[in-house]
Amino acid sequence: MVLNEQGPGRHPLSDAPSLDLEPVISEQGSGHRILSGALHRRPGVVENKQGSLHLPRWVRRVRKLVKPTRVRVGSWNVGSLTGKLREIVDVAVRRRVNILCVQETKWKGQKAKEVEGTGFKLWYTGTATNKNGVGVLIDKSLKDGVVDVKRVGDRIILVKLVIGDLVLNVISAYAPQVGLNENSKREFWEGLKDMVSSVPVGEKLFIGGDLN
Repeated sequence: MVLNEQGPGRHPLSDAPSLDLEPVISEQGSGHRILSGALHRRPGVVENKQGSLHLPRWVRRVRKLVKPTRVRVGSWNVGSLTGKLREIVDVAVRRRVNILCVQETKWKGQKAKEVEGTGFKLWYTGTATNKNGVGVLIDKSLKDGVVDVKRVGDRIILVKLVIGDLVLNVISAYAPQVGLNENSKREFWEGLKDMVSSVPVGEKLFIGGDLN
């Protein structure tokens, strides 16, 4: 989990974590399933008599498109995406971040947008142009591996993508501020819990967000 505690508009990307996706390692630990699952535990994966693994057809089809061995993932409360999307992509390129979770985008709609001339693509959700909103920005080497997107209001989005033999779920989340009522806070945390619970145990999960 990556928590952005530097406030809107600042980018803690210099230390963006990287996921080495070549070895398959279970990193559950302390009861929290952040990155989890050995390949043989992934639902839909079966072992034949020779001991080799067979992936579902949709995974086999998509895995041919993207096969990197290392992925850098970051999170950034951008304050607003309006007029800044290209600048944010430039920062991601300089920092060599492949997947960037963004919060407080202040974009309305539940859409996907190609960032012209960069190869990046943004999946986002928002209900107003002046508050909240989250998204996941993915570079050209990985964007064709996206197989599913789930959105919960204007504070939670999950993008599922296939990277080689692995299925990675990336959640971008923006928690309610301190001054909001308890119902809003409870609704957010329950929604995030349900989203995390929907990820099969055998798939990897990354949560990037402003969760202050």
